[in-house]
Amino acid sequence: MRIYQPVLSIIILSITVLMSSCSEQQADVSNVSETEMRAGQMLLSDNCSGCHMASEDGTFSRISHMRKTPEGWDMNIARMMIFHGLEIEPDDRRALVKFLSDTQGLAPSETAAYRDVLERKHNIIEQDVDPDLAAMCARCHSFARVALQRRDRQEWQNLVHMHLGQWASIEYQMLARERDWRADALGPVSEKLGRMFPLKTTDWSDWQATEWKDMSGEWRMVGHLSGQGDMEGMMQVTALGSDKYQTEFMLNENNAILKGTGKSIVHSGYEWRGTAIFADEKVRQIWAASPDGNRMTGRFFRQGHPEEGMEITAWRKIPRSHGIMSIIPSALRVGVPTEITISGVNLSGAVAIAGAVVTVKEASTDRIILMATAEDTTAGQAKVTVGEDTSALAVYAQVDYLKIIPEYGISRVGGGPLAKVKAQFEAVGYSFGPDGLRDTGDDVRLGMVPVTWATDNYNAAAAAMEDAKYAGEITQKGTFIPAAGGPNPCRKYSTNNAGDLKVIATYTDGNRTLTAQAHLIATVQRWNNPPIM
Repeated sequence: MRIYQPVLSIIILSITVLMSSCSEQQADVSNVSETEMRAGQMLLSDNCSGCHMASEDGTFSRISHMRKTPEGWDMNIARMMIFHGLEIEPDDRRALVKFLSDTQGLAPSETAAYRDVLERKHNIIEQDVDPDLAAMCARCHSFARVALQRRDRQEWQNLVHMHLGQWASIEYQMLARERDWRADALGPVSEKLGRMFPLKTTDWSDWQATEWKDMSGEWRMVGHLSGQGDMEGMMQVTALGSDKYQTEFMLNENNAILKGTGKSIVHSGYEWRGTAIFADEKVRQIWAASPDGNRMTGRFFRQGHPEEGMEITAWRKIPRSHGIMSIIPSALRVGVPTEITISGVNLSGAVAIAGAVVTVKEASTDRIILMATAEDTTAGQAKVTVGEDTSALAVYAQVDYLKIIPEYGISRVGGGPLAKVKAQFEAVGYSFGPDGLRDTGDDVRLGMVPVTWATDNYNAAAAAMEDAKYAGEITQKGTFIPAAGGPNPCRKYSTNNAGDLKVIATYTDGNRTLTAQAHLIATVQRWNNPPIM
């Protein structure tokens, strides 16, 4: 490890003070032990004090005046390594992220609206972004990246100065010449950011005062893999100390049993980060625990391929917890006997579906498998009961229309140092509901329906470039696999294998055929792919 530490900083820095003091943001953190606090302060001293001035109260310039997610802090350290020559051991880097996330992190309520970007969900279009911040910040990266940090107004202004120093042409990029970028950024925008995302909040102080929970135990899991199907299973979590855990998985995905093991760590009392191995395939986990520590939601995704992921829900199996977690399939067609799997925790009691004849084939406290035939011809939501627990199941006479999710997708050509980025589509069926009209409030969502997939040129310009021929192909699971990157001499002007396409789903039911379309851009590689875009 190389430490860039001027003599003046050494004089100012009192190790005695560092062992007994911490920043105002770190005060009274009962969830961080005294030993962990000392170790964290020493990591800051060893790795950061050469550039960030240490004060007698134990704070460090810049560092002690912001709060971030684990990914945010790790990106900070990466930037120090790339641009400022910091050399830090991997174990120290992980420990520093853990310490900063625990003492200067974000509360669950502060990240809730922006978890899509943390969980690396693909093809998410941000909604309702403040217009000033969209123009000032979200032209270069997501608005969520801004919203997942906290600073006072002065520190937001410091961030503006950092942008101007690091990227000197920023005032002339991305249409910024339409405004006095520097004056706006240092004035009204910094003031607005300080109001919207302040350093000190009751949410964070209250969360620090809450006892953070041990995540060990047995967990029931359900999930959905877009375009592929559903999953249910178990996770056993064993504590290793210091908020680290060993995990074992037994999952049932589309009637295929998957076993896996992994390791995880929890930051800020609820930010679960982990890796696991399933049949030699490495996957990552980015989950969030509920404040009581008995629920988790998030995503599994392939290492290096966040676009290929599964959304999950996990409930801790404890005596006082019970309920229905998922019903697969999520819709029951009138008059068609259908096998249904109800997954949950501590399920018990009589099983019934309103308006349907039910025969239970297999039952345990985790899973009930039954045959059901709906006799009520009224489309809508049928109440499902297991003892005292209730949920709902869609009932329909026929699929009336389709929608493709996402409506707008992006893939990226690849090969060589950068792998292809796929785009996954799913066809969802709907029935009209009682009013017989499409896209009204009583429409019934039926879930994923079987379709055939195809692509075509999106418009005349795409047809002229033969985009559908060269940009890639779509599988019958709705996965678009882009072509290789680089110039293609077979194409007009030897252009890259980019393309502007429409994705077409076709559903057949006897003599009836339904179609839906989505828009797909097959574009070039992204060379900078940080944890928070």
